[in-house]
Amino acid sequence: MAADDADRITRSYTVIEKLNLTSNDVIEVETSAQTFALTGQEPLLAHYKAARGIVTQDREVLRRLTADNPKQQRRLDVLEPQMHVALDFAETLVTERQQKEALPGANEIAETQRLIDAMRVTTQEMQAEETQWLSESTQRTQAGRRFTGFIIVAGIFVGAGLLTLARLAVNRQIELSARARKQITTLNAGLEQRVQERTKTLESEIVERKQAEEALQKSLATSEQALKDLADQKFALDQHAIVEVTDGQGTITYANRKFCAISQYTEDELIGQNHRILNSGHHDAGFFQQMYHTITNGSVWHGEIRNRAKNGSTYWVDTTIVPFVGREGKPQQYVAIRADITERKRIEERLREQARVLDLGQVLIRDMDSRIVFWSLGAEKLYGYTREEAVGQISHDLLGTQFPETLESIDQKLQSTGMWEGELVHHKRDGGTVEVASVWAFHEDSQGKPARILESNTDITQRKADEREIQKLNAELEDRVARRTAQLETANNELEAFSYSVSHDLRAPLRHISGFSKMLEEEVGATLGPDAHHYLDRIQTGTQKMGLLVDELLNLARVGRHVLRPQLSQINSIVADIIAMLQPDSEGRQVEWLIADLPAVECDAVLVKQVFQNLLANALKFTRPRAHVVIEVSCKQEDGQPVFMVRDNGVGFSMKYVAKLFGVFQRLHSSDEFEGTGIGLVTVQRIVHKHGGQVWASAEVDKGAAFYFTLGVQRQAESKTNEATAGGQS
Repeated sequence: MAADDADRITRSYTVIEKLNLTSNDVIEVETSAQTFALTGQEPLLAHYKAARGIVTQDREVLRRLTADNPKQQRRLDVLEPQMHVALDFAETLVTERQQKEALPGANEIAETQRLIDAMRVTTQEMQAEETQWLSESTQRTQAGRRFTGFIIVAGIFVGAGLLTLARLAVNRQIELSARARKQITTLNAGLEQRVQERTKTLESEIVERKQAEEALQKSLATSEQALKDLADQKFALDQHAIVEVTDGQGTITYANRKFCAISQYTEDELIGQNHRILNSGHHDAGFFQQMYHTITNGSVWHGEIRNRAKNGSTYWVDTTIVPFVGREGKPQQYVAIRADITERKRIEERLREQARVLDLGQVLIRDMDSRIVFWSLGAEKLYGYTREEAVGQISHDLLGTQFPETLESIDQKLQSTGMWEGELVHHKRDGGTVEVASVWAFHEDSQGKPARILESNTDITQRKADEREIQKLNAELEDRVARRTAQLETANNELEAFSYSVSHDLRAPLRHISGFSKMLEEEVGATLGPDAHHYLDRIQTGTQKMGLLVDELLNLARVGRHVLRPQLSQINSIVADIIAMLQPDSEGRQVEWLIADLPAVECDAVLVKQVFQNLLANALKFTRPRAHVVIEVSCKQEDGQPVFMVRDNGVGFSMKYVAKLFGVFQRLHSSDEFEGTGIGLVTVQRIVHKHGGQVWASAEVDKGAAFYFTLGVQRQAESKTNEATAGGQS
């Protein structure tokens, strides 16, 4: 029985020790996994795997040691799932770090601590069970010792009474009791020694456990701070740079928002793709071979790359690729940090293009002493001097410059404005001369002081020759125009004189025809038949129309011969006089006159009055079919000059016939519809042209017409939509 108790006590101490070791091993697994997830150091991964194997062995040993204790078996049933969950969570941290380079967050660290605390509670319960059993066992041992002592004392008294009867038996019993007492004493001494040893071991383990817990807390605090520092550094890097991570085969495993923005791919579209998805085709194979050779050998590569975005556009990035080398000495992943330099590359390209253009142009640059410091290919072609021959020479001496003014005057203008423009004559290397349009401009240094003079020369030799030829031709043309103008004026004067003479001479025959027809009707009218009366009426009507036509022709001739006497005239007053004059024609009709506030202008009031008389009379005539007549006179400003308008709501006309509107004897309506001679608008046009103005019209059938004119115009007006010009405008 005592031997069984000794074995049970030994097993209890072993269980307590194994529980402590198991707890420490699980803590080691969690700590190694968490630290590997934070740092990615491969040695920690090996340490994690070794500790994980030991935990599995500890679990089997505990199951075997507590096989005879149902309570401990039930607690072990609780502890094993807790160990499984802790080990699975540790494996998840390791896998996330290996596959996704994901760092554990604060939540994962807190979960690790929670799992360890849950296991600690269960192991403490199992340790308490074993400690309680040891205490009970010690009490039983001490009770046995007291009982044995009592038996010994009783045996002495019984032996004394029966000494005479069984001396041999008593002696034998005493001998057996002594041996038993000795054996029990020996067992108790050994048990007390083992209890003391186990107690010291437990105390040492408790101290180590507390130290381990303190170390774990420090490690967790350090890990949390390191995690925060890493997150802050990652945030700062993401705010500034374009960051991408690829594995050893070039597959993208991470892309920050700036990378997604510049490539126009989403994160889901990029992750898992090879970096060749961004290849623009700009760089040759040798470029990428050199880059891959550098980074696969573990060295950092830096350069500029032109990539292609999702929409097909290209962009430039300044790139630094850093390889992360594993334990085998080979890169496991690559971190690429980029900066967008697209705008810088565009500026560089523009500068290169400008440099090419500058070199092709006829440009030279001189210092403040006029010595040539730059001589372009264009200047070399123009003057014949090579760059080696020109650089270092004084430009005016080399080219034998002929200035349009003194060089001192040019320098004064250049100093005051920073620029000078003019025409120069230069001598070429072959002895010929060239005329150039020259522009000089200062180029300032960093202090804003003139440091160089940029001189751009454009060959105008042919242009100057053409100008001289044009001047010669213009002089000849002006002479021919003057002669032709004089001839036309003479012919026009003769034509006007002829028209006036013919018109004047026609008046007497017309009076004779009219007078004789009236006399004939008065003297023999009673004897004439109806046909004769009809013929006489037609003769009277024809002579009246012919008389009106002659009067119009005379007026037209007078306009041409009239000497223009411009003076400031009130147009509203002129229009009012015309309306009063036309009052008989508007009697019995509902006529609404809309007269705007018209400006006073410089004009010949007599002639302008004739313009308004003809236009307003036409407006009254062509609105007869309307029950309500609206005639508007207004003015608007266009290009700084007044444009007068007379508009009505009459029958209008088709714009396809507008070219005939201002022609002599041209009418757009028949005489049966509206009377007229076809001279009125011609007179209007001639008066307007005599003032240097223009006249035009716009209309629509059955919707009225509008006539526009200007006075004193010095430039041709622009053509207008739905408007037609006449005379000088067409």
